[in-house]
Amino acid sequence: MINIFKNKHLGIPLFLEIFILLGVSLTYGILPEKSRGHFPVSVWYAGGQARAPMLEEVTPEKVKSWKKDLEQIKNLGFNTVRCWIEWTANEPEEGKYDFSALESLVDLADEVGLKVIIQVYIDSAPDWVGLKYPDAKFVASNGLAVESQASPGFCFDHLGVREKILKFFSEAAKVVKDKPAFYGWDLWSEPHIINWAEVYHLGNAEYLQFCYCHSTMSRFREWLKKKYHTLDNLNKAWYRTFQEWDDVEPPRFGTILTYTDYIDWNNFISDKLAEDLTLKAEAVRAVIPESVITSHSAIPGLFSKPRWNGTPDDRLMADSVDYYGVSIYPKHAWTIKPWSTFFRASGHDFARSMSIKNGGFYVGELQAGYGVFGMKLSVPVTGEDLCDWIWTAVAYGAKGINIYAYYPMSSGYESGGYGLVELDGKVTKRAVAAGKVAKLLTENMDFFLDAQPPKAEIAILYNPLSHMVGGQQQYTGERQPIGYNNLSESLQGVYRAFFERNMLVDFLHVIDLIPERLSQYKLLVVPYPVMMSKSHIKRLIEYVKGGGTLVAEARCGWNDERGFSSEVIPGGGLHEVFGCRESYLMPLEKTSTIRIITSHESLPFLKQGDTLDALFFEEGFELINDRSEVLAEFENGKPAIIYSSYGKGKAIIVGSFIGSAYHHFKNAHNAKFLVGLAKWLEIPKKINITTSNKDVFIDTRILEGKAFKVLFGFNRGDKKTEAKFAVSVKGQNYTVRNLESKKEVPLYFQNDKLIMEKVLEPGEIWIVVIKQK
Repeated sequence: MINIFKNKHLGIPLFLEIFILLGVSLTYGILPEKSRGHFPVSVWYAGGQARAPMLEEVTPEKVKSWKKDLEQIKNLGFNTVRCWIEWTANEPEEGKYDFSALESLVDLADEVGLKVIIQVYIDSAPDWVGLKYPDAKFVASNGLAVESQASPGFCFDHLGVREKILKFFSEAAKVVKDKPAFYGWDLWSEPHIINWAEVYHLGNAEYLQFCYCHSTMSRFREWLKKKYHTLDNLNKAWYRTFQEWDDVEPPRFGTILTYTDYIDWNNFISDKLAEDLTLKAEAVRAVIPESVITSHSAIPGLFSKPRWNGTPDDRLMADSVDYYGVSIYPKHAWTIKPWSTFFRASGHDFARSMSIKNGGFYVGELQAGYGVFGMKLSVPVTGEDLCDWIWTAVAYGAKGINIYAYYPMSSGYESGGYGLVELDGKVTKRAVAAGKVAKLLTENMDFFLDAQPPKAEIAILYNPLSHMVGGQQQYTGERQPIGYNNLSESLQGVYRAFFERNMLVDFLHVIDLIPERLSQYKLLVVPYPVMMSKSHIKRLIEYVKGGGTLVAEARCGWNDERGFSSEVIPGGGLHEVFGCRESYLMPLEKTSTIRIITSHESLPFLKQGDTLDALFFEEGFELINDRSEVLAEFENGKPAIIYSSYGKGKAIIVGSFIGSAYHHFKNAHNAKFLVGLAKWLEIPKKINITTSNKDVFIDTRILEGKAFKVLFGFNRGDKKTEAKFAVSVKGQNYTVRNLESKKEVPLYFQNDKLIMEKVLEPGEIWIVVIKQK
């Protein structure tokens, strides 16, 4: 369940930078061998009605009722249960483990024909841990310690606590090592530094950071030693005069001098979370090397920001496990209205993109019933919702779906919510609907295990460092909520322009700015590029020099990885690539206008006089060479969009934030500018679709395997429409069958396109398998 406590993420670990620079291959879309043969579609269930992470006591009568539940789960159509273990219940006394509930459940699952994934919770800790290690409490940035009330437990950086936690993982693995039903792990649900604790009594949760205990500060110093090598180097970077390494502490507040310390602290937190997950994975791998290991974030990282203390970097976490994933709660109690189609799509594509090398991602938690948070309630979850949510995740590349939860929450501030069946066991219509999808997925498991989304030729750069401009003084203007999460809004706006036209894009993390990945992209869009490391700028320059096309928004490379301003903006040498430098800067209270002043091959969908929305700043430019030209101006005549050639490639810079502007105001010209770039670069759609009703959007995705494709068509509108799908193929030796009915679908060919036609009712999901004969 999503944790409401604010959290933070940022960072590119030094070990991973070295890993990439040494040329170690990051394989694209290869499914881990151990996961072949099973696509889990599970419900969260650990025996009885106890809510996660709580556990029921094992009795003969309860075991009988558990078996009835498992039989019902199996009969509904699910192939897996996701049970859980937790430190408080399973090691109530030091060294005395009680995994009887786990053993019983795994054996029962085997009897009824279900696989088991084990969720491990150490965020709630037994009281003996605090008595044995009183110095292991979490400490906030204001110096106040957190007294654990089962949760949030104790700091993993304390060596004694860490040893006990890893021993707990190891002992759990021994219990299921030889159990036939056991399939894999989720070792960390919604990772944060601190979880499940609303510690508002310590101060304003928006500004509290964790952890400032002696163990974490010691670990931070070791991280700093690896980065800076000497105390003199650290003092120069932080503008300090430390005499001893033991004097160094993480920052607690911002100053006017420098915020390099704050950047380092957030980089460290991201690295630490990924390294902690690796340690947990190693603990269970040592006992069961062949098990599938997963973990999942509270929300897609696209929607999070560094001020939210302890939020992980999804890309870094994916390196620690076989599959990294995400929680999806489209009707969470905290949502004012359900997640939109676009919002879900962008979150799924972000999760997929951060896990490309893993061959897919897991939906660690998918909302089963209406949301509850105290007296906050969401609108109901329906069977149609669950069918849509499951198939959408699969269409976007998910390799496992875990529905949270079988029973509603039996206690706590979520009491009564998030259940697939009623608390008395009554089966709901949505349970039947979800089970039907689960059964269909199981019957066609080979298709969905082996198929991958096609490779995108467009990438949107995800640079977490851009969250950090200003350090702890991150102000954007007078408006709220606009500007609340600038990077996220810019990323979403750019993505939306392509999504609305069914164009496949990747989110490319900056650590993947390597030739092996960049070579697949004809177009790289860099939204909100206000802070970039010098090393990443060099890779962007090489990308353009080698023939790529780079499009960036305003103030590109303004600040470097230390928080220092570039002497010339665009920074880091990018002014030579874009053929211009900043000459004018004006903050905007509201939007302003960018007017196209010329016809140009890069603007195929725009004509002279068309206007785009600008947001936050107007950044004007002066040209510095004869390779560049002005494509658009602000209302005052200042150059606003510059085109330039550089090496074998091309570059365009826009002097404002058109992605964020499109996210908020939907000026069609902002989108036409972006998708026109794909037209200019001759980037084809993977699927072409036309509809009889132009107001109806058909979300279309495709998965590709050896000699087959799976096509998904989702009618996202409230009206019926005729839809024509055109898929690129080689030759004409194909059959098409409806996945559910298995009936053959009529088709015909036009040039190199396979054409299918279908009348889609409002909300209808159409799935067909295209196979070579």
